[in-house]
Amino acid sequence: MFSDLYDWAHGSQDSVEVVVSHKMGSWQNSVSKSPRRRATLRTGCLVKVNEQEVALFRFGNVVYAISEHCPHSGGPLHIGDIESLPDQSLCVRCPYHGWKFNLVTGRCHHPKTRQDLSAMVFPVKVNPQNGELDIGFSEFNPFYFTTPLA
Repeated sequence: MFSDLYDWAHGSQDSVEVVVSHKMGSWQNSVSKSPRRRATLRTGCLVKVNEQEVALFRFGNVVYAISEHCPHSGGPLHIGDIESLPDQSLCVRCPYHGWKFNLVTGRCHHPKTRQDLSAMVFPVKVNPQNGELDIGFSEFNPFYFTTPLA
C-alpha cells in the first residue's frame, strides 16, 4: 500500500505491513506479502512481482519500482539510499559499491564510465481510493502459463 512505504521526501512514523492485492491483468500482478517493518526505516520495500524481485521507493506522491539487484554486482537496491542528481531527478545508490541508477530510466549515473549499464524499471500506478499499487510489466512471466507435467 502507498502509505506503507517510507516517504523519502517527508518521512513517516507508522508501523506497517505491506500488502498489495493479488490480481492478474494487463497492468497489475501479484506482489508478495513483506515481513512487518517500520515505515521510519530509511529503506525501500522489497516485493516479488511476476516472479521478479522489485525494490519500491516512495518520494512524495510518486512510487518508483526498480529491479532489486544492482546490474553491477547484484547488490540489494531496496536498502540503498535515494539521492538527487544534478538535474534534480532521483537515483538509488547501491549499498555495495555506490553505483547510482536513475529511478525513472534505470540508467547508470555513477560511475560515468558505465552509463551503458541500466537497471530494469517498471511503471507504477497508485490507486487514490485505497492506496494499492499496480506495477506494470510488458509481459507476464511464463511461469503463470505453464501446465504441470503429468
